[in-house]
Amino acid sequence: MSDVRDAGHELANQLSTVLALADLERRRAERGGGEAETFATIADCVRKAASSADVLSAGSRDLRYLRAAHGESEPLIKELEELCARDDIPLIDPSTARFLSVTVSAMLASSILELGTAYGYSALTMARAQPEAGRIWTIDPDRERTAIARSFFERAGVADRIEIIEQPALDVLPKLAQRQYDIVFIDALKEEYADYLRLTLPHLKRCGLVIVDNLLWHHRVAVPEADTDEESTKSIRRFNRAFLSHPDLNSAILPIGDGVGIGAKTR
Repeated sequence: MSDVRDAGHELANQLSTVLALADLERRRAERGGGEAETFATIADCVRKAASSADVLSAGSRDLRYLRAAHGESEPLIKELEELCARDDIPLIDPSTARFLSVTVSAMLASSILELGTAYGYSALTMARAQPEAGRIWTIDPDRERTAIARSFFERAGVADRIEIIEQPALDVLPKLAQRQYDIVFIDALKEEYADYLRLTLPHLKRCGLVIVDNLLWHHRVAVPEADTDEESTKSIRRFNRAFLSHPDLNSAILPIGDGVGIGAKTR
């Protein structure tokens, strides 16, 4: 991230230099009767680009401030974050983790269904925010990953409140009881998101929340569509359209982390 920010600052500096030169040439052209309009157009385009770069730079400052304000993760969570980074295991952004924690606390969510356990980072985040009697059911067929998740649940003292279901989610979901969960959190195979939503909504309580991660998909869904796009990117775009227009949800996609969808069940 620091390399990206430095590149943004350098871009802003270079654009400022080009802008100054374009303005100088425009003034010279006006005095000499030359093509002043061309240089005016160049200056206008560069001025807009420089303004965008300034906005990006300000956004980077905001993120740095918020990271510093929230402080370092506690030792166990930091160990888990470092392990995920070492093993190239995807995990939710820290800002998404804070969003989940606050949401679970605000709802007093005692019953949570999670699709996609990985090393247990998000389940552990939510379990710590639940009431003491809270329970989480988390689904992931990768037993090597769930073994690591289980070890962290045990060390955190929440293993007795988290049940890991080591089967494919699409096989498990039709067998679950309906209207029993306060929150469903989806963060598994992107190509299956539409099916996850269809199968989990009956299991949500009235006014329960479905929360979905990665709906910006690492900046890929916002670029113009192309036939060469990966299927995961195409799937997320289709899902976003369906999610925001779903008749049973009051939903929004928030620019938190990698894009977080939140939908309240309305019926």
